Amino acid sequence: MRTSLKAALTALLILTGSAAMAADLSSGKQLPPAPALPSFYSWTGFYLGAQGGYSWGSDKIRQLSATGLGYAGAFRDTPGSALGGGQAGLNVQFDSIVLGLEGDLEALQERGGFSLGRSQRDWQASLRGRIGYAFDTVMIYGTGGAAFTEFNLRSYDPASGLGGSTQVSRAGWTLGGGVNYALTSNLILGAEYRYTDYGKFDHAARNTALGLASEQEAKTHTVRASLAYKF
Repeated sequence: MRTSLKAALTALLILTGSAAMAADLSSGKQLPPAPALPSFYSWTGFYLGAQGGYSWGSDKIRQLSATGLGYAGAFRDTPGSALGGGQAGLNVQFDSIVLGLEGDLEALQERGGFSLGRSQRDWQASLRGRIGYAFDTVMIYGTGGAAFTEFNLRSYDPASGLGGSTQVSRAGWTLGGGVNYALTSNLILGAEYRYTDYGKFDHAARNTALGLASEQEAKTHTVRASLAYKF
C-alpha cells in the first residue's frame, strides 16, 4: 500500500513539473532575447577630400619647320610628376550598388624635354561618374568621364634659328577604377588608377616664330591615394 502511494506521488510530481516547464516555454519566459540585426555601412552622402599620387605618360610631338618644308622632327617623351589636390563628390546607395558623381582638381609639375623643345603641364582636372559594389565598409568601383588640362610647349626650329611658345587647353576622356574603405562613419580611405587620353592636337607658336607649328599626342597614367570626409 505504501509502495503504491509513493509511486503515485512520484508520478504526480513528474506531471506537475512537465506542465510547468511547458507553460514557461509557451510563454517565452525561458527563451533568450533575439540578437540585434547587424548594421551595415551606408555610402550615401556628400564628401570632400584630398589626394596625392603620381602621374606618368607618353607625349608624341611632331614639329613642323617654320620654313614650311615639312617636319623638322618627331619626338616621343615619357614625362612624369608627383601630384596633389582635392576632390568632391556625392554617392547614393541602392542595396549593394553605389552610384556617384565626383570631380577633382590637382597640381603637378610635369616636365618633358626633347632636342628641339620642351613641354610641361601644371594642373589637371576631371568630372566623372562612378558605379560601385559595396561589401559593408569596403567598396570597389569603376569610374569614367571628362578630363581637362593645359599643355605648354616651347619649340626651336634649327632650319630658321627661330623659336616660340604656345599654350593649349585640352579636354579628353579618362577611365579607371579603385577601392574605398570606410575607417569610421565619416572618414574614407581610397586608392585609384586612371588612364587618360587627350587625343591629338596642334600647337601654333607665337612670339618670334609665328610660322612654327607642332602636333602633339598625349596620354597619361595616374595612381593616387585619398582621404575624404563624408557628411
